[in-house]
Formats: sequence, structure tokens, C-alpha cells
Amino acid sequence: MTKDEILKLVDETKTPQIRAGETHSFNDIWMVVVDGRIFCRQYSFSERSWYSSFLSDSKGAIKCDDKIIEVNGIIPKDLDEINEEVNKAYIEKYDNRLNHYPQIAHQMTGEKYMAKTMELIPII
Repeated sequence: MTKDEILKLVDETKTPQIRAGETHSFNDIWMVVVDGRIFCRQYSFSERSWYSSFLSDSKGAIKCDDKIIEVNGIIPKDLDEINEEVNKAYIEKYDNRLNHYPQIAHQMTGEKYMAKTMELIPII
């Protein structure tokens, strides 16, 4: 798949899944596309989560429908600059376009969620 195909797939998939490492199972997560980049945020803040796993080893995968894409999960260097655009993308995708739990979409724009924003870089 090309990067553009991956971005389109992520953008069109209501509830993609994420896997940290190679042995964990896939978990549902919301992902958004901003400026040709994929972002997600931690929703539950358990110590043993996909987020904490990516912090120790950036390798993982995302799953959209039946397609699995290997990714590296990183904290974006421009987190402070990009967070507002990620907020807008969450509202646009999950409230305006899909109307999929809009109250959670707005919740995901809060400070504690913004602090747990991760960028997923496809390995092509």
C-alpha cells in the first residue's frame, strides 16, 4: 500500500485497531489524519497500555478492516504545535462526519488526552 492509500484507509475506518509490539493483541482506538500524518490518543490511562509499550519500543501495527500496517509509534516533536489540529480532526471525524460518540470526541480534546498524543508512522 502507498502512504496515501494508508491515510485514506485510516481516515475512512470508524474504529481502527492498534497493536504495540508483535505479541500484544489488537485493541480498538480512534485515529485521525492531519497533514498527511496519523495520530491517536490514549483514552484509558492504565500503566500497562499500548501507549506505554510504544514508549519503550516504537514498533507495532494498526489494523483497518482486514488490512494490517506496520508502524512506528512516536511522540511527535511538534506536539504543542500540532495538538490543536489533532483536536479539530477528532471533532470533524467522530462528531461531524461519523456522529460516533461525539461526546467522547470532545472529551478527547482535553488537556490530559492531548498530552498522550502519539504519531503512528507507517513502515512502507
